[in-house]
Amino acid sequence: MMKISCCKSFVFLLLSLVLVTTSSATSKELNVVTSIKPIHSLVSRVMGDTGKPQLLVQGGVTPHIFRMKPSDFRKVANADVLFYISPKFETFLRSTSRADSPTLNAIAFAEQEGIILYPYRTSKIWFSEGEMDEEHKHSDMDLHIWLDPSNTRRIVSIIEETLSDLDPANTVTYVKNANLLIKELYEQEELIRELLRPLRDSAMIVYHDAFQYYEKAFALRSFGAIQLKSDETPSVKHLAALKQIAAEKNVTCVLAIPGTHPRIAMAVMGDTTAGYGVVDHLGQYLEPGPESYFQLMFEITQSILDCQEKEEAFMFGAN
Repeated sequence: MMKISCCKSFVFLLLSLVLVTTSSATSKELNVVTSIKPIHSLVSRVMGDTGKPQLLVQGGVTPHIFRMKPSDFRKVANADVLFYISPKFETFLRSTSRADSPTLNAIAFAEQEGIILYPYRTSKIWFSEGEMDEEHKHSDMDLHIWLDPSNTRRIVSIIEETLSDLDPANTVTYVKNANLLIKELYEQEELIRELLRPLRDSAMIVYHDAFQYYEKAFALRSFGAIQLKSDETPSVKHLAALKQIAAEKNVTCVLAIPGTHPRIAMAVMGDTTAGYGVVDHLGQYLEPGPESYFQLMFEITQSILDCQEKEEAFMFGAN
């Protein structure tokens, strides 16, 4: 009787070891690569404890000037899945070949069903009639899609669906994390909406046309862009047109992006008391991680609020 009991225990132990081994083999950690920090943050939240996604564009570099290093090529070549906005946005990914990694699942969010896309604003006050800059010549659509909370929630769902298909053993985790993240995104959107509600009748001018999705999502208004081409000083004619608009619309804020200088904006707003704020729409200077998307959206909001409050140090008419 004792021998039979020992045999049963031994068989049970063997079966347990087989099941553990099989489970481990089928739940191999996915190798996930992301392009920019906002996407990296969302993927990190959905993955949770199942793994850590890798990030391509790091530091204070923008996707428009980023160049792939050999280590970046290896990241993409070894990835199970690559999450990015569009080959027309992360143009550096055009130098990678699907032939180098035939098993790579490349998910371009701007090409997915359910993503809201807006065309670039192309009136003369928004867009130069001359040679297009690097960002605009690759696409007629504005691809800053992550600044619209409804797009962000759809992106989270796409991430969850993709990861669940590739790693069914962790589907429950991905679904749970995605649902919680979407709930928190709704909560943040409502909070930001309330914070910005008093500014719905305020008029802004932006340094670079990168905020359209955010503006539409939160019912804000901007009336032109100072810089129509990357790394090019705007013409006197263009600045004069903006100055007229600023007076007519009673512009109260100029929003810039990292790396720009208020000197040119002063040519438009110098004799007014409009505020000046810097908005990091890419999260260039944020620490990458699961909470950086929320930090990004709150910092954009705070920059707009501070700009409208016109603290003396950031007013064009201040002495």
